[in-house]
Amino acid sequence: MSISSRFTPTRRSFLQGAGLVAAASALTTQASQAASATEASTYRLKNGFISLSGAYGKLTELAFDPAGTGNYQPTAFSSVLLGKADYFDSGYNGGVTWTSTATRLSLTGIQIPAPANLRQGQLNAPIQLNAGQSLGQAFTAKTAGISRVGGQFPTWNSSTTSLKLTLYSGTPAIGLTEVGSTTLNPVKDNGWGYVDVPPQPAGVYYLEASGGTGTPGWWGFSGTPTVDVGGAAYANRQSLPGRSMTIDIVGYTVDGVASWELELDGPKLSASYEMHWQGDPRPDFGMTLNTSWVKDGYSVDYADGVLFSRFVGDAGDYLPSQQLKRRTSWTNTVSGARWVAATGTGPYDLRITAPQPILNGTMTNDSLSLSLNTGTTVAAPVITRTIAIDVQPHTDALPEIFPVFLASDQVRATQLSTFYWERALSFRFDGHAMAWADWNGRTLDWTGTAGRQAQADSLLNTKQDDDGYVWAWSNSPGWPFPDPKLYDARHFTSNAMYILAAWRYYSWSGDSAFLTTMLPRLRKAMSFYLDSLGGSSGIVTIASPDHSGRDGAVSSNYWDITSFGHLDAFLNAYFYGALEAMAQLEEHVRNMQQAKQLRALRPTVLKRYNQLFWNDEAGRYVQTVDADGVSHDYGSTYVNLEAASFGLPSAAQADRIFDWLDHGHTELQNTVVLLEGGGLAPKLQPGHTMGMSFTANAAIVSVGARFATYSERGAAFTMALYKGAPGSAGSVKIAEQQYTDWGDGGVAHIDVPKQAPGVYYLEVSNVTGTLAWWSSMTVEGGALAYADGVPDANARSRFVAALGAYFEGPADIYSKWVFAPRSTTRRNNYWFFLENVTIPWGNQVQDGGAILYTSGFDIMARSLYRGADDAWSRMTAILDRWKDPDHLCGGTPLFRGESTVDSGTKNTSVGTDIPFPESGLAPASFLYAFVGVEAEPDALVITPKLPSTLSHVGMRNIYWHGENFEVMVTRDRITISGSGRSVSRPYKPGQSVRLESNQLLHG
Repeated sequence: MSISSRFTPTRRSFLQGAGLVAAASALTTQASQAASATEASTYRLKNGFISLSGAYGKLTELAFDPAGTGNYQPTAFSSVLLGKADYFDSGYNGGVTWTSTATRLSLTGIQIPAPANLRQGQLNAPIQLNAGQSLGQAFTAKTAGISRVGGQFPTWNSSTTSLKLTLYSGTPAIGLTEVGSTTLNPVKDNGWGYVDVPPQPAGVYYLEASGGTGTPGWWGFSGTPTVDVGGAAYANRQSLPGRSMTIDIVGYTVDGVASWELELDGPKLSASYEMHWQGDPRPDFGMTLNTSWVKDGYSVDYADGVLFSRFVGDAGDYLPSQQLKRRTSWTNTVSGARWVAATGTGPYDLRITAPQPILNGTMTNDSLSLSLNTGTTVAAPVITRTIAIDVQPHTDALPEIFPVFLASDQVRATQLSTFYWERALSFRFDGHAMAWADWNGRTLDWTGTAGRQAQADSLLNTKQDDDGYVWAWSNSPGWPFPDPKLYDARHFTSNAMYILAAWRYYSWSGDSAFLTTMLPRLRKAMSFYLDSLGGSSGIVTIASPDHSGRDGAVSSNYWDITSFGHLDAFLNAYFYGALEAMAQLEEHVRNMQQAKQLRALRPTVLKRYNQLFWNDEAGRYVQTVDADGVSHDYGSTYVNLEAASFGLPSAAQADRIFDWLDHGHTELQNTVVLLEGGGLAPKLQPGHTMGMSFTANAAIVSVGARFATYSERGAAFTMALYKGAPGSAGSVKIAEQQYTDWGDGGVAHIDVPKQAPGVYYLEVSNVTGTLAWWSSMTVEGGALAYADGVPDANARSRFVAALGAYFEGPADIYSKWVFAPRSTTRRNNYWFFLENVTIPWGNQVQDGGAILYTSGFDIMARSLYRGADDAWSRMTAILDRWKDPDHLCGGTPLFRGESTVDSGTKNTSVGTDIPFPESGLAPASFLYAFVGVEAEPDALVITPKLPSTLSHVGMRNIYWHGENFEVMVTRDRITISGSGRSVSRPYKPGQSVRLESNQLLHG
């Protein structure tokens, strides 16, 4: 079968059924019968603004001149096609027909292939590929377009193994013709490896592995697998009865047939397509536009091949190109009500108009692939869409829906505005968890963007239990981890965030229908704190056994791997804030008695908070007091800053907090011994013991071991530490501890008085339930695994960590990350639900790393306690870091070498963009800390704080009760203008100006 005829029978029958074969006789065909096939397939269309050309159903060039003189800039798009996969060549779309006029090009008969994979992934028995031998698997491909075939190959932990992978047509029994081959070097242990070939027709094929070096093998299945690939397994080209090798065959089938009409009208290109699906109805399949890109590095310059600096939508979406660097896919879609736009790095911008357009993308090293769809996702047998692309002269201007920061220092104001757009508007607006609901409200509720309405929708759609507990996740009462079937995964800050976010949204929007719906829910949410969790006493207490606050307990709030719980300082700070928010709402609806009662509780909360959580020796708040009365203080900067933003510390306490932050040292702890046993997890049987000896070359104060439970709960055991190995003279027990209800993967530890260097033995006994000790066959110097007191023949080492005493580290709380303080300043090895002892200090955002949102609270707290100059100094330091080429975003590494949470490694030091929608708090804090604007249910309250270096500050496009205002603050006057009104009031430093709704709004 020739390549050009592969799809001919299917195409012709389907085209006839769809009625798409006939061409309009009034149009003039540009191709000549005498021309070559390639020439006949090429079409062109251009005017002074736009030039396009293509072949086989796609565009291969699309270029623009915003001046309309025909001086086209370097190609914006190297290819534009319907659907997502590029199968637009003579083999797949040789039958496309086209007609054109001076302004219009019509294409018909465009086939849209779709993946049709055949995969046998079951495995239970690997076969080793010995030198000079071969392994193979035959298969029958029932669909055309076979382009990739592979298998899954073990190497038995080798990183220097290679093999040759060859695809043949035919089988060893009937004869083989090579199609293509590749060498896998190195083979990834237990990974899939593939050979890529030109698209092949349906038929019988044979995949063979040969030429192995090192220790290669091929995973297979002994027995009858679920998937029958239509062929036998082979060894040395001899059939292997009862065996099937793992294999993945990637082919394609015709999914539908489309027509495409392109029309030029001055600077506008209209692209209309009609898709007839073959088979089940489908939604819009969209268009793909491919352009140049540079994945690595930090440049987003035109000269370096990056043609667009940002992508925006008319409802407020904003995605900077810096955020896409060093990543393989877009971090968020960009959508619009009527249009989306691409801002050029060169002389032109593009505006794309369609019904609810949605722009997405993926990146390779040198290309950016834009996927353009419409918001209508209803499946239909026929899809008809029109998308218009307008080329416009370049401008940095944005619609007024985008907020703009104002200041006498225009450079800083511009930086702040861009920083805000990049962080607050570049993450999805909907589907957020309650953990950051109020933070998003602080960032979005005062805007006219789609984000504000998404906040309301999120709150209205959040579920609530009968006792008033507010669900932490959109579809679950608890966090996505740990497993809610095994643990109580609830986050108890949800209720406070729910109350604060609802109060804030209503105060900015004045949406009475929202308040009517929400108020009964908010009362239940507050009652949950006051009644179910004892908040009426002044402190919320989490009584759930999984939230004990002890080492290894389940987290109770946003900081989701640290063991908050029981008496939680983070939670209670938000409880204090939620009391005032709820009181304002009750007062607003004239429920004065309830408002009075809520406010009357706040002094008690303030007093008890400072009694329970203040660490006078360290000059800061602790994180938690656990169920045993033990305080956990790892120098949490975020607890202290967020508590300060609510006004919880006294002035003297705040001085000590900021003195610690600005001048304090980190407190570090070295790992003296770390044996990372893994790969084996032998269970400890009742009545038996398991142990590990190890040699400490320095003094130790703590020893821990990591255990598995195979996802079961209820295990209990005893762990003891001895000086000396089993059977050695003078062996003595140093300490012993009992553990119950053990969590899968946790680290049990024993703290001891400082012990001298030497040989130690850690032993586990008295086991009930399912418990396994992570082990391996790796030989470790000075260490040995034991079972029942004798060396274990089935293991050589087990997971053990021994830690030295704390010591003073550098004073780098701010200088380490610059854009935010370290999240914690004291090394935390054990106070984690997930094991942390193997991750170095600073390589985890919750243990010495940093998350950008905390800087928003830092600036607000500094303005409140230390004054505007101190807060502005912190803000400008953040802006100086932001203006580095990475703009504090993108994949790993950031410009100063930081490793991000999505790095795919164990180094997850910083969170600055994705997946942190709350990052917008850092620039948004300008509104609260300096302009001093806060909304209440009945008024705007403005308490300006101007830095000495600024003569005025303000905000443009700030929305209150649906009206767009500009707020301007000088040293002695506040002016609010908009919607045909202007109100100006004098003020004195430190005093607030309250503007009621009847002073600002019409009617």
